[in-house]
Amino acid sequence: MAPFGSGSSSKPKPAWRISNLTNFDIQFADSPENEVVIESTAHVTHSAQGGKFRKDVSLMAAGPESPAESKLSFAVKRPPGLKLPSKLTEMRLVAKGPSKEPVVPPFRAFQFKASSTDQRLLVLPNRNMASYLKDIPDSVHLSNILLPGTHDSMAIYGFPFAQCQRQPLLTQLQAGIRVIDIRLAIVNGTTLTSFHGIISEKTLFSDILATLYTYLQSEEGKSECVVMSIKQEDFATNPAALFSQLVHDAIFNSSLEGNLKEKGIRKDTTGGQPLPPHSPTAAATSSSDSMWYLENRVPSLGEVRGKIILFSRFGDGTGWTNGIEGMGIWNTTWPDSVTPGWNWDVKDTTFQSQDWYNIGNFTKAPQKFALATSTLITRPDPSDPTSQSHHILPMSFSSASSIPLALPSAVALGIGIFQIGVNARISQWATDILSSGNPSTATLAPLSLSQPKVDANKQKKGAPSAETNAGPSDQSKSGEVKVAEQAPPDPRLTRISGWLLMDYYDSPDGMIPLLVEINFLNQRLGVQSVPSQAAAEITSS
Repeated sequence: MAPFGSGSSSKPKPAWRISNLTNFDIQFADSPENEVVIESTAHVTHSAQGGKFRKDVSLMAAGPESPAESKLSFAVKRPPGLKLPSKLTEMRLVAKGPSKEPVVPPFRAFQFKASSTDQRLLVLPNRNMASYLKDIPDSVHLSNILLPGTHDSMAIYGFPFAQCQRQPLLTQLQAGIRVIDIRLAIVNGTTLTSFHGIISEKTLFSDILATLYTYLQSEEGKSECVVMSIKQEDFATNPAALFSQLVHDAIFNSSLEGNLKEKGIRKDTTGGQPLPPHSPTAAATSSSDSMWYLENRVPSLGEVRGKIILFSRFGDGTGWTNGIEGMGIWNTTWPDSVTPGWNWDVKDTTFQSQDWYNIGNFTKAPQKFALATSTLITRPDPSDPTSQSHHILPMSFSSASSIPLALPSAVALGIGIFQIGVNARISQWATDILSSGNPSTATLAPLSLSQPKVDANKQKKGAPSAETNAGPSDQSKSGEVKVAEQAPPDPRLTRISGWLLMDYYDSPDGMIPLLVEINFLNQRLGVQSVPSQAAAEITSS
C-alpha cells in the first residue's frame, strides 16, 4: 500500500482502527480519504521493562488488503520516582500485512506530554512531503499557505559559526521545504557560488538550478512550487550591477539541457547525491526561464505549480525586462535585526516580516520562538468586503545567530538539558494547534516589544546598501523581546500561514509534517481561502 497522499489506487481503501487505551488520550486529525475509527475498547498490556510501566497501542487496518497491525509501546503513567518523557516524539509505525510484508499506514503518530502523569497520541495523515501541495486547490493565494523554508539553505559547511543546515537541497525539497534562502557571491569574476558571509558553501548556482529544475519536472514535484530568495553576500567587494546581471543571465541565457548535463546526471554538490536523469521535456526546452515566476506580485498556487518564484533581495531592475516588475517579488529594504518586524507592500499583498537574528545569547531562544510563531498569525474576516481584495503574507525567520553566545545550532537545537531549542518549541506549538483543532486556542501571548514595527513602505526603495538589504548579516545590535503573561484565546477566526524559514529543519523528526498539516486544518476550518483584514495583532507595551 502506498503512503497516504502518494497517489490514487483503484483498490478500496482500508478502514484503519485505533484501539483507544484507558487513561490514554488520543487526538485524531481526520482525513477525507481514509476512514478511521477510534474504538472505545481498550487493549492494555502492563509491563515493567527497564523499571517503567508501559502500555501497548494497537493500530489496526481492516479491509481487502488487510488485516494489518502495528503495536507500539508508550509510557503513559508515571511510577513513583520516574518522570514521563517531555519531548515530542514521532512513533515509528511499521505494520505487517496478511503475507507479513511491510505495510505503510496512511497515518503517522506523535506522542507528547499532556500533564505530569499523562501522555497524548496525535494521529495525522501520512502525507507525501514531496508532493503535498497537490492537495491544496489552485485558487488558494500563496499568502494563505504555510510553507516551511530553510534559512541559508546551502550553508552546510562552517560549523559552528556558519553552518545552518545538514541536508542537501534535493533532500530538503523532498522533505517538504518550499522556501529556500540562497546567498551568493561572485568567484573569478563570472561564477556565482553559494556563500554564508565570507564562508564558501561550495555549491555553484548552476548546480542549485539543476536540482530545482529536476525536482520540479519530476512526477512528485510538478504539483509543487519553490520560492527562491536570492541575496548578494559579497556586496562590499563586487558591484551590485554585475551580481544582478549574472543572476539574470543564469535564468534567461542558460538551457535546461545545459544545466542537466553529464549524461543526464549532475552531482548535487550540497551533499553529493546524484540527481535522476532529466526528462525529455527538459531536453526539449531551449530556455529555463519558462520555469520561473518573475512577476512582482504574489500569485495563487495554480499560477506557479512546477515553477520557481523569484524573491529578489538584490538589484534595482537594471538590465531586466520591465525593470523591477520583471525580477520576481522585489524588496531591497530589509531592516537589520529589528523587533518585532516590518511591513511592506507588493501590489495587493502586505508582507508581515520578521528577521530578528541578533538575539544576544542563547537564553533568548524562547523570545525568538515567540516572535517567529506570532508573526505567522493572521485573522481572516470574511464579512469585510475590503479584505477580499488584499492579502497578508507573513514571512518569519526562526533562525538566529549572535557569536559567540548564540550559535545557530544552539538556538535551533538547544543545549542539552540547559536550553530547549527553537525547533522543539515550534514542533510542540504545531502539535498544540493540531491536537486542539483550533489555532485560536494555541496562539501565543502578546509580546512586549522594545521597538515599534517598521513600515518599510515609508522608506525609499533603491539599490542595496549597508542600511537596507545588503548590510552585514550578523553584526548589528538588536532590541529585545519579552513574553507577557498568557492572554486568553482570541475568539475570532485564526489562520496560521506564511513562510517560516528555519535552521536545522531536520530536527526534531516530524517538525515539517506537523507544520504542513496546519494547512489542512485551515482547510477544514474554512479559513484557507479567506483573505485577512489585517496583520496579526501584536500588542506593544
